[in-house]
Amino acid sequence: MKKIFLFLATLTFLMGCGNSNDSENVMANASTSMKISGMTCEEMCAGRIEDKIARMSGVKSCEVDFENEMATVIYDKKKVDIDEVILKVGDMNDGQYGISEVKTENITNTNSDVNSTGGGETGQILTAPSFELPNLADYFRNIL
Repeated sequence: MKKIFLFLATLTFLMGCGNSNDSENVMANASTSMKISGMTCEEMCAGRIEDKIARMSGVKSCEVDFENEMATVIYDKKKVDIDEVILKVGDMNDGQYGISEVKTENITNTNSDVNSTGGGETGQILTAPSFELPNLADYFRNIL
């Protein structure tokens, strides 16, 4: 019984470590900001909108500013139709959220193109590799 449990725990850990995040592989070439009215709380409204949109295929990131009622979506415009994003937000929570002031801009440089003028003589910022343990709750939630 111990061997089976150890095997399952090891398998779960390895599968969690091998989990790749699609948002890291997205070539973002557009950014859309939109005003979202009808949000009543930061955790359940803004957080849920942010999570749902960020999980869409082709979306690099989504940030919702609850206090200013603004959302910014960075995505690949070849893979994402912004009208689908707007419809998805509008359909959430029985149509509670209203979308207005939609502005889209093209992105010409990505994170890898951004250079820093600080950081020593070379002008580059060096970062150490990081290791992050998998969130098993997210893993199992995504399976179901």
